[in-house]
Amino acid sequence: FQDKPKLPENYTDETWQKLKEAVEAIQNSTSIKYNLEELYQVSTSSESPVVQLFVLFLAKNNITPLLKQQCYNFLNNFFMDSLDSVLFLKKIDKCWQDHCRQMIMIRSIFLFLDRTYVLQNSMLPSIWDMGLELFRTHVISDQKVQNKTIDGILLLIERERSGEAIDRSLLRSLLSMLSDLQDFSAKKLKLKILLKAACLQTSLKCILQLELRLGDLFCRRTFSTHQCLAVMMCYSFSLYCSGFNFYSNSFAGLNHLLDENRIQDLSLLYQLFSRVRGGVQVLLQHWIEYIKAFGSTIVINPEKDKTMVQELLDFKDKVDHIIDVCFLKNEKFVNAMKEAFETFINKRPNKPAELIAKYVDSKLRAGNKEATDEELEKMLDKIMIIFRFIYGKDVFEAFYKKDLAKRLLVGKSASVDAEKSMLSKLKH
Repeated sequence: FQDKPKLPENYTDETWQKLKEAVEAIQNSTSIKYNLEELYQVSTSSESPVVQLFVLFLAKNNITPLLKQQCYNFLNNFFMDSLDSVLFLKKIDKCWQDHCRQMIMIRSIFLFLDRTYVLQNSMLPSIWDMGLELFRTHVISDQKVQNKTIDGILLLIERERSGEAIDRSLLRSLLSMLSDLQDFSAKKLKLKILLKAACLQTSLKCILQLELRLGDLFCRRTFSTHQCLAVMMCYSFSLYCSGFNFYSNSFAGLNHLLDENRIQDLSLLYQLFSRVRGGVQVLLQHWIEYIKAFGSTIVINPEKDKTMVQELLDFKDKVDHIIDVCFLKNEKFVNAMKEAFETFINKRPNKPAELIAKYVDSKLRAGNKEATDEELEKMLDKIMIIFRFIYGKDVFEAFYKKDLAKRLLVGKSASVDAEKSMLSKLKH
């Protein structure tokens, strides 16, 4: 057999130098003197001692210092406090795109090595993973770069949601970068968003709008490639709500929304807490507390006796509407409302029953003079709902019978049909 030809004595040095020059040219964005196919063949040669040493060389002796230098140049040339946020984002995006393009070219040269030797050595990162780590360590880890990048992204989101036209491709690219740089995107960006929400806690509506901005922005078709990031961020935002006294602060705002009957904002609030595990239950508890507190102010204060029943009817209409429209007819909120009404309306024994009986008497005396038969029937139905909450039904019965007798004796009942209808309702 013919002896295997020996490699030239300077083969290792020449091959090493050739690969080094190629990588440096890629990193410096200059032309490569050698054919890429030739470089690939060199990297796949089992005869070459360079192959087994390449990863350590690439990581320690070549790419790292070049990338560091790029980072320093970037910071020195482009990072200025006065630099426009969008312009800065474009520059950081270009830096990222250039880095990715360079890493792809380097990987194409050493593709065989990346898929064989690296896989056999678990302690060695792949070329792409190494590139991510280097960018994360030497570019994004800079505190000023972090802050300005995240603030710029949040600014774009704010502008877009305010109706301004923004560069969506830029935002999409930056989100892709943060998604690839997982440690950074999972911690820094979310933290900034949460701190932003914390600063807005004095206005519940602002928090709701911020949450929806996150929700619809990241879930739009334009940003569909980042759905995982969106879900993670929205979920983390929700966890923040439960972990940093958000509930105690926001439900002071909830009372205001309920007092003002802010239907749209209450709907947004329900959507927000529906995304949190256990969030609806927490909202439900505060819903009960609000109804009890507000209802108690109607029932307990003797000065409101003249208007108590009408206020109770109005309040019942209000909470029914909120349940139907804002809470999507959630049965839990319906039952909670009934429980709360039953609790507060019986805090003042017998008085509500007496006043309800007198209210019915006043309506049946006036009868059709104040309302049509249909309107009177609806009013009696609402009265019966309130009536079923009270414990002192015997008190109501006593006053009702007394007033009924007076109406019949003096002929003050304006509607016989209404009287019959009311008696029928009381029997059922």
